[in-house]
Amino acid sequence: MNRFAVPLNLPPCAPLQPEFRRHFSGWHLGMGQPGSLAGFLPGLFQLGAEKPGCKNAALGMALWAFQAHPLSPNLAAWGVRGLKEGLKAGDAAARAMLVAANAAPLDDGDAEAMDTWYELARQDDRSLILRFLAVVLGDPNKGLSWLDHVWQDCIHLGMPDIPAAALDMVPWPDAALPLKQRMEADQAFHCLPPETALPVVEGLDPDIWGLWRAYAGGELLLRMGRKGEAKGPLAALWKMIPWHVNLTLKLFDLFNPLQPGDPADTDSVAVLVYSWNKADLLADTLDSLLASDIGQAKVFALDNGSTDHTAEVLGKARQAFGPDRFHMETLPINVGAPAARNWLLSLDGVKSAKWAAFLDDDIVLPADWLLRLLGAARGRDGLGAVGCRITAAFPPYGLQSADYNIFPTPPAPTRPGELPNRVQVFDNCAGSLDTGLFTYTRPCLSVSGCCHMVSLASIEKTGGFDLRYTPSQFDDLDRDLRACLESMPALYVGDLAIRHVQHSSLAKSRTARQIGQVMGNKFKLDTKYSDEELIRLAQANQALLWSDLEQKCAFLVDRLGLSA
Repeated sequence: MNRFAVPLNLPPCAPLQPEFRRHFSGWHLGMGQPGSLAGFLPGLFQLGAEKPGCKNAALGMALWAFQAHPLSPNLAAWGVRGLKEGLKAGDAAARAMLVAANAAPLDDGDAEAMDTWYELARQDDRSLILRFLAVVLGDPNKGLSWLDHVWQDCIHLGMPDIPAAALDMVPWPDAALPLKQRMEADQAFHCLPPETALPVVEGLDPDIWGLWRAYAGGELLLRMGRKGEAKGPLAALWKMIPWHVNLTLKLFDLFNPLQPGDPADTDSVAVLVYSWNKADLLADTLDSLLASDIGQAKVFALDNGSTDHTAEVLGKARQAFGPDRFHMETLPINVGAPAARNWLLSLDGVKSAKWAAFLDDDIVLPADWLLRLLGAARGRDGLGAVGCRITAAFPPYGLQSADYNIFPTPPAPTRPGELPNRVQVFDNCAGSLDTGLFTYTRPCLSVSGCCHMVSLASIEKTGGFDLRYTPSQFDDLDRDLRACLESMPALYVGDLAIRHVQHSSLAKSRTARQIGQVMGNKFKLDTKYSDEELIRLAQANQALLWSDLEQKCAFLVDRLGLSA
């Protein structure tokens, strides 16, 4: 018996309709975040006036959007529109949608309080955080909007009692009590062990939250290692919302799990790490590397002009790995990330490898990281790089990056007085909560440089990392762009998660000097490529993702018996 069965309250819908590709340039990029759903819904409803298939997709997307993001007034409003156009939902669900859709919005008068929250959420003062939340969430007019504004930050704090307390501070009207129950399940899903969260999710009313309840239940079962049980609810959900790109990719991998690589292939890998004045973080990274299964791979480490005790850390690591497996390089000054990578790539022991596995000096590796990357790459000739999902290092493991792709539109002309924004990369998850919708494998434009294997064959074609991006930022993206121009795309392996202690230099930039450095490198990226090159990249990336999506949809249609 499927304990997370999905109520049959949606009209049937084909997974891929011609209108999706014809009218939505970014459909193939994914829809794991509320902004993407909000972007697709107006066009779907407009097309639905003449195309029944698009209308059915619009109704399903409106219902999913509300259930997955119930505090969003915009998405709730689309749910209300769906009710008017034939969406079947019970009275309790309709009342909850109306409450969420009509929540009084935050405005300019709340700007100072928003700034205060931004600072508080980045501190560790539980008392001040709770006092602030009691004031804003207790507002009878704007309490729900404030909850929407602070909820993700509350989860990211890693203190489960704070989001739980926040829910009790809101003056919920009776019609909104189902919203409170849904957010209690959200808190459990993100903050509690999966075996504890599962009964909370299961306790939701399936007539109100059936779609999200099935997804969350299936995802929690996966996190518990019960993949066989997870297939039921996730497959049933996909048959109701087969247009969902992320769910399609995730479900395909569930039925076709990647196999780990052959341990014998590890001798084709050189593991590369460079560091500057992060000795303690580097020590932890090297400890997790030592504990992982890297087989016959050799490690090449570069001290990039450090003035702390990095040399001591590397010396201890050399003893632990053995001098035959751990090679050390020391530079007198910090030459920046691009030059450090090129230095390592120039070493004889690296040049003879097939893959260069670059690791940041502040990550935590699972034991099987290398075998899983090698397994994903097996049988896929012509890859430029292979990477994975990057998350925060501590629960609830917020997302930092997944796969990067490019918007399939020509580069926009730069307006007078503005900086160019010609390389428009779709960063589909950074900063969001990890719901599991990015645990898929697919080809892509680029992957995170925190942990990725770079093909030495692609280095021969593209050259090394561009020194103009010194000291850091956009150098790895630029290298992946050049590889794609050589028809060597990247591969994203989302089921593998690497924990990253610090955020990227882009996320950490706060001072004018730091922000200026990042903006300067973005300017270099935006002015480096011609219109013809960017158009070619966009078209190739779009074709690659659509081909991958179509193949996986066809498999699921055949496997699950859904009409195409």
